[in-house]
Amino acid sequence: MLSMPAGLFRDSSERICQIFFERFNVAGFGLLDRPMAQLYAAGQLSGVVVDIGHEITDITPIYDGFIMQNARSSTPVGIRDCQVYLANLLRFNQSVMAAASPPDKLSDPEVTQRFLDDLVKHVWLEGLVRVPSDGQTVDIPEDEGVTDIAAVLVAGKEKAVIETGMKKKLTAKASAAEQARAREIEALDLVTVEFRGHSITLGKERHRFCEPLFDPMLLNGLPVERVDPYEGRILPLQEAVAFSVRQTDVAQRQYIWQGLFINGDLTNHVKGIGAALQSRLAPFILSTPDQATDVQPRSIRVLTVPEYFAEYREKGDGFAAFLGTSIVAKIAFNESHGKNFVSKTDYNEKGPHAILEMSLASL
Repeated sequence: MLSMPAGLFRDSSERICQIFFERFNVAGFGLLDRPMAQLYAAGQLSGVVVDIGHEITDITPIYDGFIMQNARSSTPVGIRDCQVYLANLLRFNQSVMAAASPPDKLSDPEVTQRFLDDLVKHVWLEGLVRVPSDGQTVDIPEDEGVTDIAAVLVAGKEKAVIETGMKKKLTAKASAAEQARAREIEALDLVTVEFRGHSITLGKERHRFCEPLFDPMLLNGLPVERVDPYEGRILPLQEAVAFSVRQTDVAQRQYIWQGLFINGDLTNHVKGIGAALQSRLAPFILSTPDQATDVQPRSIRVLTVPEYFAEYREKGDGFAAFLGTSIVAKIAFNESHGKNFVSKTDYNEKGPHAILEMSLASL
């Protein structure tokens, strides 16, 4: 079973089927739309899947297991734009610029830019970025205590709890000056990064990494290179998602809004994107209960991969497509009378065209 982007051309589906049977000699093959696989991983049949890529973010509303093809959309902002934006912000950080271009040995502008780009990539891949919700600060409060030991063990966070406890004990024994410095670092949200032999101190500016997703106007004047030039206004992510959902039937929207699922490699390393988008989408749903109707959406629910998938617990939701495809493959290939995949016998009889009749992606 292979997950592919939604809306794949039929000729492409046939070609892929041919490659797998004739080159890889598989016993069975099926195609599954990537957004469906991602939503299956969250255990839902209705929702809106937001897949943040390097250059483009795809938005796919799904209702009762079917992709709303007429409502699919995309916005040309992605990880690349976030990297360019933060690299520009870091030019105002003295610690960063001292490492990128030392005062006693100034670097070439292109070398400095490459250093900044690589540093930004290192920062978000290391999980040092968090995304505040709309109107919130970037302060991340620590847990004051543990009240549910069973929940901690189930979530696999016992190591983090122990380390936090040890840290508090060491802080309590520290001198007054050390404690004051620790409080200052906590208030400023400072972090020291070891990068290319330099110790670089970063502050709260790193948490602004995802701002271009929600406000593309911030990219004006920055050197963003686009493979396909885009003319016209680039919609912020919250507006693009709201636009897509509004293209669906009125009666379907309340169910679609109950499954906001953010995906992409970015979600494996950057926390809080779902909550940040949820807060920015609030103005697009009902705000006055007096005007409520039976079909009026009242809330937005953010989905995540369930915690009972232990292997994915600490990896974020970026692998949801693989997980969802694995679930569907296990069901489809073990169904004795099922025809949701192409067997070798089917391929020998009908050729590559068989994928259009038997694949889940073509139903």
